[in-house]
Amino acid sequence: MSALSSTAVATELEPLVERLRPRLRRILRGYGIPPHDAEDLLQETFLAVVSKWDSIDNKEAWVIGTLRHRCARYWRERRSNVLEAVDSDLLDILSRPQPAPQDRAVLVWDLETVFETLSARHRAVLWLRFGLGLTTEEVADRLGYCPASIRKLTLRSLARLRLAVSPPPPAPPS
Repeated sequence: MSALSSTAVATELEPLVERLRPRLRRILRGYGIPPHDAEDLLQETFLAVVSKWDSIDNKEAWVIGTLRHRCARYWRERRSNVLEAVDSDLLDILSRPQPAPQDRAVLVWDLETVFETLSARHRAVLWLRFGLGLTTEEVADRLGYCPASIRKLTLRSLARLRLAVSPPPPAPPS
């Protein structure tokens, strides 16, 4: 491109950019491109326009089509990068050390032992409510109680479990 043609490109490019600015913003918003990456995509698009200026017949359509193509390519590349696709908070949670299976087995055994100290009615309510994940209304239907009674019974059952699990208070000094 000669010096004469580069000044011609510059004089024609500026009005083109001003005319297309609202449409380009809508395209970038429509594709959900973050602002810091949107600027890069626009620069790449206009560099491509300048490099092919003489061979482009309909410059407006070419700019819009090129920007759309670059936006689609942007998201394709993002999806292919697995590490960027996973949320960093989720990676932190997954990377935390997990308790050993033996620890879980001991906790389950302890819970079953304490659970057996409850009456059959309390065990049934807790098992239906938390073991099977039924709602209060569903537990009430199965056991023949009203939902308010099931709420009270659940709270009492949990309180008895807490009492059985918690260590006894220290004896007062004599």
